[in-house]
Amino acid sequence: MQLSRRSFLRAAGASAALAGIPALAACGAPADAASPRLVTSFAGTGPLGAPDPHRVWRPVDRARAAAVADTLLVWDQDMTPRPHLAASAAPDRTGTRWRIRLRDAVAHDGRPLAPADVLASLRRVLDPATGATAAPLLAHLDLTASRAVSATEVELVLGRPDFLFALALAAPGTGIVRGGRGDVPVGTGAFRFLPGSPDALYRHDGHWAGRPPAPAVEFLVDDDEENRYQSLVDGYVHWAHDLFPHSARRLLGRTGTTVLSAPGSVTRFLDTGPGPFADPRLREAVRLGIDRVELVRQILLDLAQPGDDLFGAGLAHHPDGLAPVVRDVARARELVVAAGADGARVPLFFDPFDPMSRPTADLVVEQLAAVGLRCEPREPEPPDVEPTPGIRFRRAAAQPIPLYLQAVAAAPRVPGDDTAGDTATDGAADGAAGPGTGGATGSGDAAGGRPDVRALLAVAARAPDEARRSDALRRAQLLLRTDATAWSVGDEHVGVTADLSGVGPARPDTGTWARFHRARLG
Repeated sequence: MQLSRRSFLRAAGASAALAGIPALAACGAPADAASPRLVTSFAGTGPLGAPDPHRVWRPVDRARAAAVADTLLVWDQDMTPRPHLAASAAPDRTGTRWRIRLRDAVAHDGRPLAPADVLASLRRVLDPATGATAAPLLAHLDLTASRAVSATEVELVLGRPDFLFALALAAPGTGIVRGGRGDVPVGTGAFRFLPGSPDALYRHDGHWAGRPPAPAVEFLVDDDEENRYQSLVDGYVHWAHDLFPHSARRLLGRTGTTVLSAPGSVTRFLDTGPGPFADPRLREAVRLGIDRVELVRQILLDLAQPGDDLFGAGLAHHPDGLAPVVRDVARARELVVAAGADGARVPLFFDPFDPMSRPTADLVVEQLAAVGLRCEPREPEPPDVEPTPGIRFRRAAAQPIPLYLQAVAAAPRVPGDDTAGDTATDGAADGAAGPGTGGATGSGDAAGGRPDVRALLAVAARAPDEARRSDALRRAQLLLRTDATAWSVGDEHVGVTADLSGVGPARPDTGTWARFHRARLG
């Protein structure tokens, strides 16, 4: 059998790793013959450069950034924030000043990070030239007024009250590094970056959570899912991220490998958007016209649950006890006819980031044909092209409910939705946009969006009382239930070799997801 160049390089590099040989020792990588390096695999393309703690668009970018640069807080499995590099973080009574106390953590250069490094790192995040992932979440942070209080404390000042700000401090892309430098990051993470060795990160012996067992972690990227699966089965890779359901099923029946599945990690939905689906009757027809149980059975092989049209089942603030959405072909067809769309051709766009949308499309076409909609699968449009009205497949990883709501609230409001103002009771319409909205303010501004949802977000952000915040967030989600059709809430699957310990199932971007500081081989 001929071996492709990519497969040969993968096999050669991983074989060296399995033998405990530092592949880049000539570039200054430390040797450790006592234990092999850990090899991980992610979807994507290379080559990989220096991990940038503030530009983390892909899962592999977020994993590498988290390895070298700790964030002040991290998200727990239910997406609530908890301390990490910060020993504590608390607001004052107004919600405009947050006092951050740093833990005793030694950086890769042998010195602890200081409040000045915190301010410099957040300043780089907010610098438009950086193109930082988390910049919208920190848009209301006033760094001119923020200051170092002591050698271990910093005060962050906000332009408006925000008792939800801890969620932003836990977001990926907010890592703290020496001087805020992102080109050669010096952080307090469990692994350190060595220039000239971009594919691997090396153990930080002085890590505050303890010396990692693995001397190094190697990161491979491969856009071929079958290749990632086979690399794991063949023993070239120890940890393979985001495997498809059919690969997870195959691994479950093998010896030598296992699967770590994090429940409620991935929501798949149909985004009906503007255009013809501005008519609420057509949106409801899609909700009732698809068979979620059948989609989950055929496409996701029962490794998921039918969706309830809300994001984040099992996460903090998610409304409980909602009745499942049951397919009703007769009612859906009545709605299509009433909207004058019987037999209408509807573009059905694949999700460029979810290959599972392609096999799903065939089944959705069949199901919606039964209610009078003729869906036509299409390739996704380029980002710079004006979107064509139609139905789009979407996949979203788990994230805190407030951040999800902020993103949805900033999206263009569906014409004909007259619910704005019905729930905005606390005089919170002005400045209701959350930090994820890119700075949009007020109800009915030029940015569009859902003023009713934004008003409830403002109530939640301004409320010192946790019960009141949670109530506002639950109400906001219920308002959005008819805006999209979430057909499944599933697991994210990671394949691992049987000899790997110290890692477990974790929802994406949480404090234990793709973290290898306790990973051990053998």
